[in-house]
Amino acid sequence: MAGWQNLIVRLRHLRLTADEIGEVLGFPRSIVAHALKACGLNRLSRFTPPEPIRRYERDTPGDLLHLDIKKLGRFNKTGHRVTGHHRRKRSRSVGYDYVHLAIDDHSRVAYVEVLPDERG
Repeated sequence: MAGWQNLIVRLRHLRLTADEIGEVLGFPRSIVAHALKACGLNRLSRFTPPEPIRRYERDTPGDLLHLDIKKLGRFNKTGHRVTGHHRRKRSRSVGYDYVHLAIDDHSRVAYVEVLPDERG
C-alpha cells in the first residue's frame, strides 16, 4: 500500500468522510473513495462493532411462558397453484383454525395445539 493510501486509512480511522479526507490531503473525492473501497473502509458502519445480542432466560421452568395464537384459513378444495387453473371459484365461508402455541422461556419446551376458536 502506498504512503498516501496509509494516510487515507489513518484519517478514516478518525471517522472522517471521503470529502473531509480529500480536503485535508488535497485529493479528489473519487480517488479517496476508491482507496477506501479497496481497503474495505468505505462504510462507517464497519468501524462500529455490532451490538451484542441480548438474550434473557428465566431461572426456573414455568416462570415465563410465551403465548401466541395464529389464525389459519381453511379451504375445501385444491387451490390454483396445484391445479394450474386460474382463480375461478373461491372457497367461501369454510372457516378458520387457530393454532395455539406456548413456549417455556427457561427450557424452550413448546406445546402446540390446533383449536376451533381463539378462546383458551
